[in-house]
Amino acid sequence: MKYPNKIKAARTHAKLTQADLAEIAGITVQALQNYEYGARDVKSSILSKISDATGKSMTYLLGLDDDPSFAGNFERGITHRIPVLGRIAAGEAREAIQQADEWHATRDDLWRGHERAFWLVVAGNSMNRLFPEGALVLIDPDMEIRDGDVGAVFVNGDDATLKRVFYDGDAVRLHPESYDSEYRDRTIDRADPDAPEFRSIGRAISYAAPDGWRA
Repeated sequence: MKYPNKIKAARTHAKLTQADLAEIAGITVQALQNYEYGARDVKSSILSKISDATGKSMTYLLGLDDDPSFAGNFERGITHRIPVLGRIAAGEAREAIQQADEWHATRDDLWRGHERAFWLVVAGNSMNRLFPEGALVLIDPDMEIRDGDVGAVFVNGDDATLKRVFYDGDAVRLHPESYDSEYRDRTIDRADPDAPEFRSIGRAISYAAPDGWRA
């Protein structure tokens, strides 16, 4: 199942042509078309320029949030130090959340309203349509993972994974967003006493691409 981003909708709402937005973002029209059709992942630095040009938040453009507005009033250039708590599997679930003595400078618009959020480092490729391996994903533990949201979850108590989450009664389906067809949905029946324990960590609200990653 594919979840296209909202770049095209944001561009048309801002009354920008593909040529206009491509010039602002410093990319080719063909690259922009690939982003709009979901054929390629968007580097965070480019997504930031598209966000500025269209007036829509980065989380909205990625399809992680239904609210297209920026998170409150903020001043450009202000950043906040948000902790990087460790690595999270985007492949097979594994022990992943461990305290790390790292911090990541985070834009003010991402921090406001998410003051308890933290960054996790993506390990694996089961979510590489959205997050390349090595990316930082911003998790808000105070935001519930709704049906269809991307979130970080515990499976089997100590194992953590990043997936798109769907609910159907007592069943929870963890859906990978990967270019690799080897990754499959996993369903957990919370009514089954022998099923693995499932617990939400928090909703994914943004990401930062790894250093040196090319869009």
